Amino acid sequence: MNAVGILGYGVVSPFGFSVNDLIAGLHCGQTKIQALKDGEWPNGSPLRTAALIPAISDSEFLDKISLLLPNMTRRIRRDILNARQSLRNGLLAAAQALAQGDSIGQTNDNLALVVAGSNLFSGALCEAEAKRLKGSYPSARHGVEMFDTHAVALISEVLGCRGPGITAGAASASGIAALVIGIDLLKSGRAERCLVVGMPADLGAADWLGINMIGAMADGRILPNTGLCRPFDKAASGFVPGEMAGAILLGHPEDTKLQITGSALRLSGSAQPNPCLESELQVMREALVCAELIPKELDLISAHATSTPLGDAIESNAIAELIGENIYVNAPKGLIGHGLNSAGLVETIVVICQITNGFLHPNLHLDSPVKQLRYIGAAAIEQPVSKVLKTSFGFGGFNASIVVEKCV
Repeated sequence: MNAVGILGYGVVSPFGFSVNDLIAGLHCGQTKIQALKDGEWPNGSPLRTAALIPAISDSEFLDKISLLLPNMTRRIRRDILNARQSLRNGLLAAAQALAQGDSIGQTNDNLALVVAGSNLFSGALCEAEAKRLKGSYPSARHGVEMFDTHAVALISEVLGCRGPGITAGAASASGIAALVIGIDLLKSGRAERCLVVGMPADLGAADWLGINMIGAMADGRILPNTGLCRPFDKAASGFVPGEMAGAILLGHPEDTKLQITGSALRLSGSAQPNPCLESELQVMREALVCAELIPKELDLISAHATSTPLGDAIESNAIAELIGENIYVNAPKGLIGHGLNSAGLVETIVVICQITNGFLHPNLHLDSPVKQLRYIGAAAIEQPVSKVLKTSFGFGGFNASIVVEKCV
């Protein structure tokens, strides 16, 4: 089988703690990117703007997840509260996806788990080192919880995943790469269902400084208004971070009309952060071939488009070569920021929301395009959507694309 079914999905985003919150935010087209207050991000980081998940208390979080998992033991509740906030949000999105797919609250030997990303707890490592330098010790739990595999371990314990489990790191393409790995697990027969989870980026101040030093991030301290995320606009100066978690439950295509019908992964063969037009174009074409579609059959391309000048220029040229100006193009990062590890997964859920609700979300702050394409304007368009190409690219030559379809 080429296609796999999308049985359920869940999301925690700057718009709120549910898929309905995301749909409402996408439809109204109001960005959640805003100026940060002191202390909202690690001290010493260059971040001045971001799109943040709304802050809630521990008890409020437990109330939300208890609605989905009413039979949690006291130890599980304690472990959830001890987890990093990023992992908590990933767990909540995963529980939503399982609940929608009627797989919640049961142990399943045929349910695989793929968690998108690498360096998932880099922020915790930075904090532990800061404590050590001050002469104190981190928690004893740090010896286990510093590993990426802790995310797989806790989610599998809480949600009963007993099939294959793995983390999938591909920089900002990790979300789509994790979906492709999940698809391959189903096609190989190693699992009957696969839960794919993406967590918010948990980076330390030094990590953000490093990304900023290579010129990838918008820096509102240098130029006015550059904190706005402006995908495909000539005034774009870099990406703006966004906190987000998403999860998609994959299964057999006959169980649902919502399917991933094509997928592709490809390396550019470069250790540099620069994008590669040929590889981006090739991976988009391969996903379409896998889906047995030609470009003109698409309703939409949901672009990676990070608001970095070079990245947006390369991607827009690749899209133009693929489809010209004939297919609608939009980019979610202008609304919710860049989720890094989780970006591709959450943006796939953005695609699903548009397909299931019959609209195309707007492109914000697109005043002077770097390339003329058929962009959505500043307001949503109401129309049926059934075939969408989703792109995702990452530092180090990672290129990924999938095709999401609502099949008749």
